[in-house]
Amino acid sequence: MLFVPQDDVKSVEIMADLQLSTTDFGAVGWYGGHAYGHESPVFCLSEDMLILPDLPESREYFVLLKSGNVPVGITCDEVENVDIREVHLDFQILHPMMYLEHSPIQHLVVYQTKIACVSSGERLVEYIASQSEIYQTAKQADFA
Repeated sequence: MLFVPQDDVKSVEIMADLQLSTTDFGAVGWYGGHAYGHESPVFCLSEDMLILPDLPESREYFVLLKSGNVPVGITCDEVENVDIREVHLDFQILHPMMYLEHSPIQHLVVYQTKIACVSSGERLVEYIASQSEIYQTAKQADFA
């Protein structure tokens, strides 16, 4: 599970609205330019937070994260609006031993008896950009 502040989310969309398209930078498709003036790339991440070039069947939604002029999408199995004041979530800052240099994860929280990760939308978009660069480099090395 990944928590992102609602203020960092532009919109939640269904997969039927995604134009699937293989890209050389790891996006699984694009979300239309009519709503935001530009097409937004949509990425799929694995449980290990690595780019998945193929969309798992379990992904039913994508969330558009605010990112400058062009939102960036991330696919999701589920999307839930959680009012942290109602469910009394206790966010824990990552212990320095758990911190990974380029990870977007800033906090952990227990939600429905599971440990969930917390990231700002901005850090998640930055992370996706860095993973996209890694994906492109690996893809180019495969063709060399």
